Amino acid sequence: MLSVWPNLFDFQIIAPVILRLALGGSLLALYFPARRSLRGLFGILTGILIVIGLSTQPASLAVALLLTEESWHKRHNRATLLPLLAIALALLLLGPGLFAFDWPL
Repeated sequence: MLSVWPNLFDFQIIAPVILRLALGGSLLALYFPARRSLRGLFGILTGILIVIGLSTQPASLAVALLLTEESWHKRHNRATLLPLLAIALALLLLGPGLFAFDWPL
C-alpha cells in the first residue's frame, strides 16, 4: 500500500487506544450529569470499561445500542452522538488495542 509516511503503520496498534480514550471520556462527560438515572449509570459504567480496556468489544456494542437509542429519541444532539457511534462501531471491529486488559490472543 502506498503511503506518504509508511513508517506510521508500525504504530497501528495504538490507534484503538486513542479511540478508546476519546469515546470513554466523551461518555463520562455526556452521562455524568444524568448519573442518578439507570441510563446515566449504564453510560458511566460502559465509559469506564472502555477507558480501562476491559470487555471493550461488548461494551462498544452496548454503547452503540445506547447511542442509537439516544439518537432515535432525540435526547441529545445528533451531531454529538453520530461521531461517538462511529467510534464505538470502529472499536467493535478493531478490538481494544494496546494497554487493555482484554488483549486478543
